[in-house]
Amino acid sequence: MARQERAEQTRQRIVEAAASEFAGHGYDGTSLHGIVRTAGVTMGALTFHFRSKSALADAVQESGAAATRAALDATAPATGFQGALETVLALAGALRTTPSVRAAARLTREGHGGWYDCWAPGLRDALERSWCEQRADSGLTPLAVTTLLAHVVLGAEAAASTPEALRPVTGDAPEENLAQALRALGPLLLSRPTDTEACGA
Repeated sequence: MARQERAEQTRQRIVEAAASEFAGHGYDGTSLHGIVRTAGVTMGALTFHFRSKSALADAVQESGAAATRAALDATAPATGFQGALETVLALAGALRTTPSVRAAARLTREGHGGWYDCWAPGLRDALERSWCEQRADSGLTPLAVTTLLAHVVLGAEAAASTPEALRPVTGDAPEENLAQALRALGPLLLSRPTDTEACGA
């Protein structure tokens, strides 16, 4: 195996180990020694690839954002409000199954990144288009619904991070229950047509 290929594999192992540690312990609770142990590498190997804990957190953020975009691309969501709900379900699935996504979300919540930037603007844009296309007027705005769905994603992050603790609340099939609840939201949020002047038509 070529030296460059080995170095890239080592770097990837370090990023994956760091994602697991950051997801489980947060930025302040994660130590470089813990990452070295989890990755099975030396401290010298870690510092060769990453000069600081902050640089490593940045790499985890990039990995988490890439995994998030891949999860969203794989769903090929519908347009409009249905697409927004599918986006939230895809995010919940990625949070549940991908440590780098959980780590990126937690690091952002703790002030060390911008994971929401890789999906929230697109969600808001989709909702704004949906509002205009469907002439929705339920007393809510696209921003209000984006805020609601962002809170749903925060809840999905908590459920993915501590599934056993939340099982009394979420049940044995939290993904199915979340999907059912989100599908029921559509008729409530897009309840009645309004006049064509609402979106500049």
